[in-house]
Formats: sequence, C-alpha cells, structure tokens
Amino acid sequence: MLSYLKGELVGKALESPRGAYFLVDMHGMGFEVLTSQRSVESSPPVGQAVQLFTTLVVREDALFLVGFNSKEERDLFNILQSASGIGTKVALSLLSALSVSEIAQAVVSNNFNLLTKAKGVGNKLAQKMTLELKEKMMNWRTVDFANQLSAETFQGASEAFVEAESVLLSLGYQPEEIQRSFKAIAAESSPDSSELILRESLRWLAHSV
Repeated sequence: MLSYLKGELVGKALESPRGAYFLVDMHGMGFEVLTSQRSVESSPPVGQAVQLFTTLVVREDALFLVGFNSKEERDLFNILQSASGIGTKVALSLLSALSVSEIAQAVVSNNFNLLTKAKGVGNKLAQKMTLELKEKMMNWRTVDFANQLSAETFQGASEAFVEAESVLLSLGYQPEEIQRSFKAIAAESSPDSSELILRESLRWLAHSV
C-alpha cells in the first residue's frame, strides 16, 4: 500500500470538477492527490516540500490517490469508507466540513445534526454512520489516545479520555487545545475517570488562556 508521498507541492485547489486536490512532484513525476478542503487550507505554500499520508482507492473503472496532511485524517477517511453508502466523495465532504475530532465525537455521541453539515449527508445516512461506525470509532480513538499518552497513564482510562474529549468539544474547545491539556495533565498525574480528566483539563485550559 502507498502509505505516504514526499515531494514538492507544485499545485493545489480547494475546488475543481474532481474536488479539492494536491499536485505533488516526486522525482520528476507528478501525482494528483484528492484531498479535503481542510487539508488544502492547512498545507504549505506551493513550491515548498510536503508530506501527504495517502491511501490508494481502487475501483473497477478508476484508480486514484487520496491523501492528507495528517495520518489521523487519512485513517479516519479509511474508517468512513468502510460504512455502506459512504464513498470517496462523501468521505471527503465530511472531512472538509468537520474536523477529525468533530466527526469522531458526532459518531460516538449519535450527533446526527452535526454530520449533516457535510454536503451529501442526510439524516438517514448520518444515522447509518453512527450505527455502523460507533464501535470502530471508539476503538480508533482509544488507540489514538494510547499513542499520544504514556502507557502507564493511559492504562484503564481509554474510554474516560474519549468521554472527556466529547464533553470538551461540546463546550467549544478546539481539538488541538484539548490534546495539549490531556498531555499536560497526564504528565502530572494518572487520571482514571472522565470526571477527573474533565475537571483537570478545564483547569489547565482556564490557566492557559
């Protein structure tokens, strides 16, 4: 599997007949990589080096690359495509409209309305997503937290971090600052409940402003 590309970013677009995309020059070969609008917006300027985390989409009538600035976004794209009724176009629409953490939180908490902000996602598809992907999303976020926090801190507290993240997102905090707060409190203690994690995170966030 083609896991990532490194090269010079020679072109990018937020919109086109094919959707958002990158054009990457790698050793004289130009790779067109479909992506989300969020990845385009957070990418380096044209002419600079870029690394994209990719997945190869194979269809009977087509073969193309999809890639993102972060491994997390690429992994979520693959999870979304595992649900019936969600193809490349809808998965990219979701990742353009919502952040990785917003999508994960919406699926885990059955927040259908948030998912329908993406073009092409109606109420029926949003409900189907939560039914089919909730367990996968919980397992994925659990592994993601485990990779970010120490094993000692994380042991026995995986679901607690996921629950605390969901509450903090609903309060309006951004995914990046939530992750920073989790790392900060994990460095000082070993919280084992969502209530404790939430309290300590709110305290840290209040003092970091």
